Amino acid sequence: MNILRPGRALCLTALLAAAPLAAEEFDFDIGQYGKKSWELSGYLELGAERLGLDRDAVFATLRFPAGVPDTAERYRGVLELSGLYRWERISLNGRLQVESVDDVISSRDDAAFHEVYLAAQPGEYSNLEIGKRALRWGKGYAFNPVAFLERPKDPNDPDLSREGFSLASLDYVRSFDGALRTLAFSTVLLPVDGQTNDEFGGREDLNIALKLYLLYRDTDIDILLRSGDSRPDALGLDFSRNLSSNFEIHGELAWFEDRPVSVLNDDNSLGTRDARPLDWLLGLRYLTEDETTWIVEYYHNGAGYSGGEMRGFYDLGRAAAGDPALRAAAGAAQKAGFGTPQPMRDYLYLRVTQKEPFDALYWNAGLTAIINPHDHSASLTPEVSYTGIDNLELRGRAALLTGGRNSDFGERQNDWRVELRARYFF
Repeated sequence: MNILRPGRALCLTALLAAAPLAAEEFDFDIGQYGKKSWELSGYLELGAERLGLDRDAVFATLRFPAGVPDTAERYRGVLELSGLYRWERISLNGRLQVESVDDVISSRDDAAFHEVYLAAQPGEYSNLEIGKRALRWGKGYAFNPVAFLERPKDPNDPDLSREGFSLASLDYVRSFDGALRTLAFSTVLLPVDGQTNDEFGGREDLNIALKLYLLYRDTDIDILLRSGDSRPDALGLDFSRNLSSNFEIHGELAWFEDRPVSVLNDDNSLGTRDARPLDWLLGLRYLTEDETTWIVEYYHNGAGYSGGEMRGFYDLGRAAAGDPALRAAAGAAQKAGFGTPQPMRDYLYLRVTQKEPFDALYWNAGLTAIINPHDHSASLTPEVSYTGIDNLELRGRAALLTGGRNSDFGERQNDWRVELRARYFF
């Protein structure tokens, strides 16, 4: 496949998309002229964390080679600005995030556009977007196997802002009166080269993704496809359906072709094996009469490590404490995949939130649990938030990690973490 430069690829997509739509009749929509030509919003966030470190855990000893302290602090400030400018059927959209972090390892300041793209409506049923865009594919709350063109979520905080990729997309949407109520078709082109989307994959290519959305008899269904050399080809299916006004079920299924996974050889060098091709998720969301929300999801990661593979990495990490050569090998294995947030094959996710518990106005309480069902280790995160001050949200969380030696959460860096966050919206 010939490699197209990003600018040429995006321009070509725009021209090809706009050409057949140019013949569509443009409607005069007086409602659009009532909107402001520009909008600006955002938030300022300040946060502080205190971590109780596990001196015997592998990931703690790898991060602190000179000795693991009892506790550590981390401070974070974030400014996020979102804005758009409209001109008739065209809008310029952007989302900028500025972040400053200070912790026991280092301090850093970053500023990046998470999104900046042009959106246009060349016809009554079509929408075209070109630029850096964060897509949201999938029905899962904490995990999304079919999120083929996205950066991964943090299951401990799935609503956190994420950076997008540079792409071009064309959507075509129609509504009907029968059993099939809505049909939408999306085409996305995502180029990868040395300057654009280099984090998406190792090979340069023009990747394509397709999504067919159906709203059929109150069931949301997506059929998804990704093809290109930057990442393995993938085919996905997801659904979501309300069984009643307060009970929803959802699921995702993703199939991948030729998905190599980095593993440790007997001599501690890195090798590869073929991952199991299927990822899947099944979940539900239930709202009780007293406004308690339950979210339960089971996630299977076909590219995850087995218990034996993780034990091999843990053994290497412990042996690396006094051997620089082994420390380098352990660090390489950690970066290659053993250090990802959910490295193993199966996870159970539970989130319970209660609005205004005990009739406490403006207060909300919650508990998030992520459990590895094979070794019975877990992360438990209770939280409380207060929104009684205009445009201000205050949140406190305490994460507790449980598990024995050689278990998933038992070998994480922390035993516990306490976090306080204030976020002001404008």
